[in-house]
Amino acid sequence: RCKCGMLTTKIFINEKVLKHLYSNMKDNVYKDDNKNNDIKTKKNYLSQIERILDSRKKKLKVLEVGADNGNFLKLIKEFNDNINFTIVEPNKNMHKKLKLLTKNVYKDIKQIPRTEKFDLVIAIHVFDHIPNLIDFLKKIGTKLKKGGSIYGVVHDEKSVMAKILGNRWQPYSPQHPHLFNPNSINYLFKSLNYDKSFITKTINFFNIGFLLQNLFAVIFKIKINFPSFFPIGLKLGNFSFLYKKQN
Repeated sequence: RCKCGMLTTKIFINEKVLKHLYSNMKDNVYKDDNKNNDIKTKKNYLSQIERILDSRKKKLKVLEVGADNGNFLKLIKEFNDNINFTIVEPNKNMHKKLKLLTKNVYKDIKQIPRTEKFDLVIAIHVFDHIPNLIDFLKKIGTKLKKGGSIYGVVHDEKSVMAKILGNRWQPYSPQHPHLFNPNSINYLFKSLNYDKSFITKTINFFNIGFLLQNLFAVIFKIKINFPSFFPIGLKLGNFSFLYKKQN
């Protein structure tokens, strides 16, 4: 744990190998859970930034980093179609889907034209996966307009779920070089000259059967295939945040 309070791994996958792995993945939504729950979860995210997106007077420019299957951008387009979207997604297998939403799809943030500036950058479960995080955030900062904002979602290593499960908490895994809590994320963005708009816990939707299956697997190390039952929204172990770039 660094002095900022953030957790980092001592040993991590080689960055060259990591880029190769992230460039060839399947849909990164919970494969054993109902995908409708992913939409419900992202509708909750959308409600947190509606104020920014509800601009009919000018055409907003929005960049989503790590858009995966594009579900969140679909929701935003339904809310306000007067937005110019750009996507950075390292997983080339998702590009065909994403190009149905916008022609501006890139594998790397470096490929975005230098002159492009955005009103809002979205990064849902992205910052936990970036080895050279400070450099990455500085690159994003160069793409933001003055007064532009960054909206993100990350795992909360101070959550009740993390405390209950201890070392068995699933985000303690090789693909997360960094893990955050509200204080450490605030320290990070303040050090980069951003002003906090909010930090809040997120509601995630899961089928009861999916939760029970994972609970038994993690705690009792028993695999049981439960029926789906019904979805439920819980504040389990994630939080979202919005930070505004200082003028």
